Amino acid sequence: MNASRPRPRRRRLRDLRSVPVLPSLITLGNLFLGFLAMAKAADAVRIGDIGEPAAVQLIETATLCIFLAMVFDALDGRVARMTGQTSAFGAQLDSLADVVTFGCAPAFVALQLVKLHEAVPFAKLPPHPKIYYFCAAVYVLCAAMRLARFNVESNAPVLTEDDHSEFRGLPSPGAAAVISAMLAFFCSSQDEGAQITQWLVPDDAHLAAVRALPAALVLAGLLMVSRVPFPHVFHALVARRHSFPFLASMVVLIGLVLLEWQLGLLIAVVAYLAWGIARGVKRSLVKHDEHPPDGPGTPSIGVGSLPAARIDATPFRN
Repeated sequence: MNASRPRPRRRRLRDLRSVPVLPSLITLGNLFLGFLAMAKAADAVRIGDIGEPAAVQLIETATLCIFLAMVFDALDGRVARMTGQTSAFGAQLDSLADVVTFGCAPAFVALQLVKLHEAVPFAKLPPHPKIYYFCAAVYVLCAAMRLARFNVESNAPVLTEDDHSEFRGLPSPGAAAVISAMLAFFCSSQDEGAQITQWLVPDDAHLAAVRALPAALVLAGLLMVSRVPFPHVFHALVARRHSFPFLASMVVLIGLVLLEWQLGLLIAVVAYLAWGIARGVKRSLVKHDEHPPDGPGTPSIGVGSLPAARIDATPFRN
C-alpha cells in the first residue's frame, strides 16, 4: 500500500522530463518583455525629470513592451495547440508570466510615472504618496487572484483563457491594456508624430491621464476579480457575424490606431470596457425581469396562485 503513494509524484516528474520548447520560448518572451518594461521605467526614474524627452521615451518604450507581450501571450497557447504540445508545465508558466507582465509591470510603470510628477507643482496628484503604492498594490494583488481563480475554475491544466468565448471578469491582458493605453496617451504629449492628438485634446489632458492612473489601477483591479462578462476579442471578431455599422466602426477604429496609435488604443480600450460593462448590465436587467423580487405590490404565493398544484390532505408528520 505504501508503494502506491509516490505514484502521482513519479508521474509528475515523468511529465517534466520533456517540456514543449517553442510554446515555452514564446511564453518566456512574454515574461522577458514584462521584465524589460519595468527596467525601462526604472531607467526613466533615474533621469529624475519627466520634462526630459529621454524619460518620456523610456516610459513609452516600457509601454510598447507590455503591448508586444500581449502578442506573445496570444500566440503561445495557439502554437501549443497547433503543434500538439499543450501541457501542464506550459499552462503554469503562462500564468506566472502573466502575473509579471500584466500584473507587476503595468502597476510598476504607472507608479513610476506618477512619482515622477510629484515635483510638478500643477500636477494636482493625491496628497500622500502612500495612496500611489496602495493603488498599485491593489492592481497587482487582484491580477494574481484573477489568474489563480481562472486556474482553479478551468479544472484542466491544458486550458488557457483564449479557449473561451468570453471572460468572467476583465482578463489580465485587458487590464494591462487599460493602464498601458493611459501611459501611451501621456507619452503622446511629447511625440512629434502625434500631431492630431495634440490638436484634438487640450494641453492638460495628458496630465489628467496621470492624475487618473491611481483610480484606474484600482478600477482595473476590481474588474479583474469581478464577474462582469467581457468578450473575447478574437472570438468576437472572427467567429461571429456582426452588423454593418459594427464593421464600419471597426474600420474607423483600426484606421485611427494606424494613424496615431496612442489615441487609437485609448479609444479602443475605453470601448472594450464599455462593451463588457454594458453586457453585464444588460444581463442583470434580463435576470431581474425574469425573476422579479417580491415587493409590496407582489401578491403572496398561496393556494389560489397555484391552480395546477395538487393539495395533499395527508397531515404533516414530525
